Amino acid sequence: MENKIPEYLVQPFDDQNDLSESSRGGLAFIDRTILNSARAAKSIYSQAENASEEYLLQKINPYIKLISLIYFVFIISIASHLKAQITITLFIFSLYLLARLKIFEVFKKIFLLVFIFGFIVVLPASLNIVTPGKIIFNIITFNKPLHFWIYTIPQNIGFTENGFKVVLLVFLRILNSVSFALLIVFTTSFPSFIKSFKILGVPDTFLMIISLAYKYIFILSRTIEETYFALKSRLSGNIRNSKIRELISGRIFFIFKKSMIIYESTYDAMVSRGYQGKIILHSQKKLSSFDFVALSIIVASGICIIYFFRK
Repeated sequence: MENKIPEYLVQPFDDQNDLSESSRGGLAFIDRTILNSARAAKSIYSQAENASEEYLLQKINPYIKLISLIYFVFIISIASHLKAQITITLFIFSLYLLARLKIFEVFKKIFLLVFIFGFIVVLPASLNIVTPGKIIFNIITFNKPLHFWIYTIPQNIGFTENGFKVVLLVFLRILNSVSFALLIVFTTSFPSFIKSFKILGVPDTFLMIISLAYKYIFILSRTIEETYFALKSRLSGNIRNSKIRELISGRIFFIFKKSMIIYESTYDAMVSRGYQGKIILHSQKKLSSFDFVALSIIVASGICIIYFFRK
């Protein structure tokens, strides 16, 4: 007798594999993405809360903070003495105390990044084949030095004292740069920080695009999350990854199409009311004597560090 059972019923194994594709690692990838997005949103909300507090550093004008960031990163880059970098680290840590931030949570993120890019990546520079000097920890010993083309590999390969100083100096530079940048970010609201780039001559149109893109990401994430949970509530078990990809692409297209219609209508309304293509953002609050005092302290601190710890 001819078999008239549909093919997708006689081959359940592939469908079952496809169905369980998203559950092999526990949660589906979109579930994990939503959880990670929730953590990111929580950190951004915490950043906004910290920036709105009426503490000492939060009161400084964003223009002054941006100038201080550029100036202090320059000081960190030219300070070539370990004592100078350690002094900068202590100074930045004291600023975190004044800002009353959650130091443990912030520095946990900082040290993870700095350990990878400021220590692991730079560690080979401490070998004697890169930085000559007295070997304090030997790794490999050959019978005799090896010659390869224009390079000479010494008989003993190991970590040198000068190499460790170089690695420590780079580590502290990256640590200080990242920690000071995050200090500015965590004590300044995002809109105010974006507007502060006007002092560098960045056009208002470009700043407006950044602000809209920042909001668009949250709107898109929220729409995908709501659609996904609405679909998941009507099904049992996990959703196949192929269906999730169709869901996400469909929501992106829907929001893009809808936003185009809204933006075109808004633009037409703006033109009818006299818009001529020039965007003017609201200016920041005026500079006060407190802002100039804060800038003077930052500038004086940088000069003192370079002067007292010069070679």
